[in-house]
Amino acid sequence: DTFQGETSIGGGSVSMACKTLARLCYGAPTTTDDKDCTPVGHVFQSIIPLCKVGNDDTGNKLISLLESSNVITAHICAARKKCRDTNARTALAVLPIYQDGRRGCFFDAASNASFDAEEMVEMITGVVEASQSVEAAGIECQSTAQPNAFLFGYPHLLPNMQGKALARIFTEAKAAMTNDGITVLDLNGVPERPTDTKKTQQQRSVSDLQEDPIIGPALKHVDILHMNEEELASLTCCDMNGTEEQIKDAMYSAIALFIECGVGIVALTRGKKGCVIVTNNKARFELSKMLPISWAGITLEMNAVVMNAETSINTNGAGDSFTAGLLAATMLRKENQTLDLESASQIALHVAAYHIDQATRDQSYLDINVVLDRLKII
Repeated sequence: DTFQGETSIGGGSVSMACKTLARLCYGAPTTTDDKDCTPVGHVFQSIIPLCKVGNDDTGNKLISLLESSNVITAHICAARKKCRDTNARTALAVLPIYQDGRRGCFFDAASNASFDAEEMVEMITGVVEASQSVEAAGIECQSTAQPNAFLFGYPHLLPNMQGKALARIFTEAKAAMTNDGITVLDLNGVPERPTDTKKTQQQRSVSDLQEDPIIGPALKHVDILHMNEEELASLTCCDMNGTEEQIKDAMYSAIALFIECGVGIVALTRGKKGCVIVTNNKARFELSKMLPISWAGITLEMNAVVMNAETSINTNGAGDSFTAGLLAATMLRKENQTLDLESASQIALHVAAYHIDQATRDQSYLDINVVLDRLKII
């Protein structure tokens, strides 16, 4: 066994998503008078993390890492100052990365265990106030644009943001955004089913999923839901064993449950097998004005990006980067036209591939223009 060293990075949904979005979306803006046209290379005016940071060295390091990605930390810094618990610690994970790409995880939830919906809603309100009047928020903030996307990650690791509390967060976020914006839920930390129940438990029903104590009440408010195969199996009790055809039958049956619960788009990542995207019908898309209506009613399978045999792989954050890439592609507009779903999925897969490649994951810049040019999309 060998030890090649350690590196401290901003981990988890907030850090990984912010870093990826900042890489993609801070290119030079293109002048346009069309409010419905998002210039290529300037998908978002600003990226704002909302999380609970403790008064400790880990918190200082996290804020510094976020600021180095050019995201706005004013809101989490303001919340940190107002935090009643002066001994609050910042959540910390230790992830051993093995040479073959496998990884482990040792996780201390710390302040994540006390972070609640009231605090999150207060932060969302602060972002809205800052967009309307910087003085009203009482903090320095570079952005005066109303929010237009909300990405929430890892509800299974946030005990006070589950069930009805999670639904409230998504409802408040929707109300705060332009045209209700786009809401994204990225899953991680979903408990595995006990081994002795995997063969005896039947697949859950729609009503079972709607009553799920963690995510059930929020599903109808989610425009884009990302999870992997293991998480799909754990949440729905579907049988992911057998031939590839049998696995796909079970997979699509399980995905359909989320669609029936009202999710707009289900994005399932399958590692080396690529991804599957299933979208809801036109009526559901019309409830979320910023979703590309041309994507409604589509089922799409995409192959993974082929990596060179000598590529050193680090899969930590692969799902976060895929989700961030898909969100950016969903919001991209060129001459008032959205991308087609296949092109958007290609972008998400290539962003994830860029992230898991040890040679490129820590580079600070990958403009969306570069991705589009490589894929010959625009």
